[in-house]
Amino acid sequence: MTADLRIGEKNQSSQAAQHIPQQHLLKSSECSLQNRAVIEQALADHQARIPADFQQAFLDFQYQQQSFFLRRINYIAQLVFLVYFFADYFLVPDVYYESALLRVGCVAATLLASFYLFKYKKDIRLLDMILPISTTCSMALWVFLLLQSASPWVSSYIYAAVIFVLIANLCIQIQFKVALYSSIFICLFAILGVQQLMQMQEAIIFLLTFTPIFFFSLYISWNNTLNGRRHFLRSLLDDWNLHSFKNMAHTDELTQLFNRRQFVHVAERRIREWPMPASTCLLMFDVDYFKRINDSCGHDAGDLVLQVIADTTRKEMRQEDVLARFGGEEFIALLAETNIQDALVIAERIRERIQNECVYIKDKPVHFTVSIGVSELKSHKQNLDELVKQADLALYQAKENGRNCVVRYEPAMSVQAKLNPVKNKKAYGSAKSAYPRKDSISQSWSIM
Repeated sequence: MTADLRIGEKNQSSQAAQHIPQQHLLKSSECSLQNRAVIEQALADHQARIPADFQQAFLDFQYQQQSFFLRRINYIAQLVFLVYFFADYFLVPDVYYESALLRVGCVAATLLASFYLFKYKKDIRLLDMILPISTTCSMALWVFLLLQSASPWVSSYIYAAVIFVLIANLCIQIQFKVALYSSIFICLFAILGVQQLMQMQEAIIFLLTFTPIFFFSLYISWNNTLNGRRHFLRSLLDDWNLHSFKNMAHTDELTQLFNRRQFVHVAERRIREWPMPASTCLLMFDVDYFKRINDSCGHDAGDLVLQVIADTTRKEMRQEDVLARFGGEEFIALLAETNIQDALVIAERIRERIQNECVYIKDKPVHFTVSIGVSELKSHKQNLDELVKQADLALYQAKENGRNCVVRYEPAMSVQAKLNPVKNKKAYGSAKSAYPRKDSISQSWSIM
């Protein structure tokens, strides 16, 4: 038991309350060792295949990472395709009007489709396909214009086909197959134009220029998609480690309950939200004759007793309640929107459930009980420190009443504590040594 709880500085608490938590890729329930093994196995794979369970998370992650880039690069590519109209004006002037009509129509259709998909669909797979498909269509229109022209420059102008294959490939981020298919169609259109517009020697020179760029751009596209998958998998692994670190920092390893630090952080925030529709109460309880259990049965038995108490109490808590191991054999629970009468009923139910539990050490049953002190938040002027002190006094009174009982805090207990400081100091002393003070916790935390 203790009455010496140090609350963190108010300005730090307010900053923590206003802090917006970073969005996680993994849910807490997904942070299992099995999932970590799956992620590591995917990272070790040469193709970095995304596991089926994380496919949707991968698409959402890529949308956040790539949507801005894809939107801008789409607009730039359409502008480039439109600007090439001026090249048509000088190199293939006989199809000047057709060029203007087809280019403006193609750009307008692509921009409308891009605007609709980026605003309403938000599917990264669709967004990743806009530029390759529009580039392939533009290539087909451009080759059509060259075949219609009688200009002597068309056999040289067709070398600009490398621009189309570069644009189609270098901007692919998610789906390599889209880059592959669009590149194949662009290559077919280029071959069709070369076949109609060039002699054999000129066609060979064109292929010697176009082929290396074709494969080089495909290789870059493959690397883009591969690096995108690996980046996501590494981010998943980092998120798994972050969850684990937070769990270690906030959770008592033995009981898997909140530790004292996390309880103070969460309980302070709950108390600041007061007044609530109903009152807020606090339970403090510890194991009766816990030292006797450790001495007679061993510390392994004591650890098992604490785990059983934690599991039993957890089943009685609601989702909004805050339950923690406060230190040593001591537990604490903050019951939000709970009046004192209901809190006493809950405390009594916990006491009875624990009384009916037992652990077996070498086939010998070991029974145990707890004493519980209950305090109530009655004013916005109260803080967590005062609420804990009151519950601690009630817990001390429960020990005085013979243990294995529930006692509600009364103001007279504070008066009695002041009249008998030595007696109460002895009662608090043994419990204080079971866990460090706030200042020592802060030092160890900063070192970590």
